[in-house]
Amino acid sequence: MKKLVFVFAALALFGCAKEEAAPSPAGGSSAKAAAAPAGSTVPAAAEAKPEAKAEAKPAAQKGLASGEVVIGYLRDPKDEGQCAALVAPEAEKAKFDDAKVADLAKTLKLDVAKSCPSEGVVGVCNAMGMLVNYTGPKYTKESAQADCTKSRGKFIE
Repeated sequence: MKKLVFVFAALALFGCAKEEAAPSPAGGSSAKAAAAPAGSTVPAAAEAKPEAKAEAKPAAQKGLASGEVVIGYLRDPKDEGQCAALVAPEAEKAKFDDAKVADLAKTLKLDVAKSCPSEGVVGVCNAMGMLVNYTGPKYTKESAQADCTKSRGKFIE
């Protein structure tokens, strides 16, 4: 429960960063408008395609909605059966660099991981902007669902 409170606090910190960036989308649209007359629309689309290809691996994450990407992974050193994938809208991916993910991990007293294990996943919990993967043998589908519900998350099979 304490971790969930920390997650809310961390999301509030990221939310503040989004407010600062709120003028940027307007500036971003003017930047897009400036880029469009330059005839760069085709290369911009080409740039988006490799980025989408680079995100093909995180798309395998259960519970990942369309238009969302994984920006980082966190592990609880006290619970090796859980690994959280941090997700954000694809349009905001650039705002979340490795330093912000590391800062969030430090705040939550978690470790940054390169990825979450894909084998042995018994369930996924969508809790406060994170997709928490539960792996066996520590967790069963039932115990993962109980832990997710206790943490006020939404269990995804």
